[in-house]
Amino acid sequence: MLIRHIGFWSCLSLVLLPACADDAVSDPGETGDTAGSEATSGDGDGDSGDADAGDGDGDPGDGDGDPGDGDGDGDGDGDGDGDGDPDPGDSEFWVGFDVRSVEPTDEQLDSIYLGGFGAPFVGGTATAVHDAPYARTMAVGLGDEGVVFTVVDAIGMGNHWTRQIRSQAANLTGLSEDRIIVATTHSHAGPDFQGLWGGVGDSYRTMVINETVGSMLAAWQTRQPAELSVSNSTALNRNRRDWPMTDDTIFVLQAHAKDDAALLGTMMSFAAHPVIIGSDNTEISRDYPGYAVDSLEASTGAPVVFFNGILGDVSPSVPPGMYADDFEEAAAYGGHVAEQAELMLADAVPVEPIMAHDYAEWELVVDNALFNLAAQLGILDYDFMFRGLTGTVITQSAYVRLGTQVQIVAFPGEALTRCGLPIKEVMSAPYKAVLGNAGDALGYFIPSDEWMTGLNDDYEEGVSLSMDAGDISQAEVIGLIEADVF
Repeated sequence: MLIRHIGFWSCLSLVLLPACADDAVSDPGETGDTAGSEATSGDGDGDSGDADAGDGDGDPGDGDGDPGDGDGDGDGDGDGDGDGDPDPGDSEFWVGFDVRSVEPTDEQLDSIYLGGFGAPFVGGTATAVHDAPYARTMAVGLGDEGVVFTVVDAIGMGNHWTRQIRSQAANLTGLSEDRIIVATTHSHAGPDFQGLWGGVGDSYRTMVINETVGSMLAAWQTRQPAELSVSNSTALNRNRRDWPMTDDTIFVLQAHAKDDAALLGTMMSFAAHPVIIGSDNTEISRDYPGYAVDSLEASTGAPVVFFNGILGDVSPSVPPGMYADDFEEAAAYGGHVAEQAELMLADAVPVEPIMAHDYAEWELVVDNALFNLAAQLGILDYDFMFRGLTGTVITQSAYVRLGTQVQIVAFPGEALTRCGLPIKEVMSAPYKAVLGNAGDALGYFIPSDEWMTGLNDDYEEGVSLSMDAGDISQAEVIGLIEADVF
């Protein structure tokens, strides 16, 4: 989120509170228990196509008892399970990617508000699509267990959306919901799936949900034996609350087909707010993450899945130059991020085929009075539970370890640097990622000792659930990491 969308609360307060001016400060550029940590080397049958009715391979199996396979099940594939599909083994990663457009039709465009800037509704609906948004997915597993990582080009997603996506994807893939991770890039020129700026119409909402779930299913069903490798690089960014540090690491995970070493795809994470496309824009765009993805896909020839990282107080640091408009500036920064990621690919190290997974849910109090008011008015795409006038919300995190080389956690919003970096410091693997706005998009998560200290005019505090949300969530995520001893 960015400073300019404090205007949402100013606008809302016009209805029920004394009027105040829109603060348009410019930015440059069901409480669950923690599951036991589960390390997997593959213990099920691992059929990549048996998770749903119809396995998606188009081959119903002819049952002719092909004498060449020797398994006696009559399907000819040699695995003995009778379903006609080769089954993932328990000693190698199986990985799949999928990329699909969620570009709206001309009719749907009239119902789409962009997220990130100003008060709700006042900017009007989107006027055009500058560069189409996507749902991008990487599925990785051992045997029939695994995790699906999906990111959509949008400002964020309310839990009305994420609950539906996770439930449908779990039903279709056969995975449990805790293994379905859906995130957003946080582009401020992307559609508003949170309801903070006007939301989107039902037709577009249905299409995005269907395509996102379809991407998850396709990536899961098209998995193939793969070898993973991982590398780190760095790129330029800056801290807008005047701390001398940010997380400037680019995390890059690649999958190559085991049979011919062809690149299947890349997953990357980097922290910086996608706010280069300014508040006067009315065209849908992916901002710099889209340009970073396009650049890296062009050079590697394979899909790229981009996640934002510990981005709460982090802004882009665009290379100096003469740019015709915001889009050129975003392209320059996206190109810089992609180039920096590519620099270290030759130094990538292999990841051993081991997977550990854990998951936790916890409850957060919503002390933000205007958040509570907006939820009670039905403006937000979130469910809060109310005790009197105070709301609470259930959120979650997922933890994934790949081999002894990689640790990844999903964080349910925008962790400020001093909230997110301690999470990475607890990880003992050499390559680590905190995926921002993943699982939830609940605003800023601020360390309590930084609360209302005047940094950035206390803007982030105004778009946070509460003073304690950062400390509580940080502790929950660290608990997941510490439970996995390896």
